[in-house]
Amino acid sequence: MTRFPLYLAAITAAAMFAGAATAVFAAPQDAGSGAGGQQRPRAKIDANGDGVISREEAAKFPRLAERFDELDKNHDGKLDASERPQRRGGREHGGRHGGAGGAARLDTDGDGRISQAEAAKSPRLAQNFAQIDANKDGYIVRSELRAYMQRERPKWEAERAQRFDAKFAEADLNHDGKLSKIEVQEKMPRLASQFAFLDENRDGFLSKTELKPDARR
Repeated sequence: MTRFPLYLAAITAAAMFAGAATAVFAAPQDAGSGAGGQQRPRAKIDANGDGVISREEAAKFPRLAERFDELDKNHDGKLDASERPQRRGGREHGGRHGGAGGAARLDTDGDGRISQAEAAKSPRLAQNFAQIDANKDGYIVRSELRAYMQRERPKWEAERAQRFDAKFAEADLNHDGKLSKIEVQEKMPRLASQFAFLDENRDGFLSKTELKPDARR
């Protein structure tokens, strides 16, 4: 049975590339105090360091586990950096304090740039290293990462739009350009309980426009 994400058209470029720059994600709750009032080290959700959070890894953190299905927008059973909740006021909130997409966390030697060895901790970043490293000095700096994100944005938007159209067409069993409640129940059961909320014009169908986030803001 095909799963259909709730926010298929969320195409913020920075968020889409954040997964390329994030190797480790810290727990969203504050670390507690251990014996003698000492702070316990913050537990890592991404236990295996593969850049995504599986359902099994999230299960150890009740608040994240509770929101897992909501956050897993593409319903692939894991959370990449663009799907994870961002801590406000900290380094991980939208990448504002920790560098674009949280890439600053890869700068382990603190020299203000990311070497190829440091980028290796993030497979996606490593894969695109040569394209991002505009001056070919063997390092990535914040301006290069931002410039790369801007260059790639049209391609990311087009690819996501294509995926959205394909999923919608697959769910549209009678090919009338809209989705009935029966079609939603059959092809995208996770949206079935939210059908009435998404059907803003109350016509008994979901259009592409109603499934896109900009139509509900």
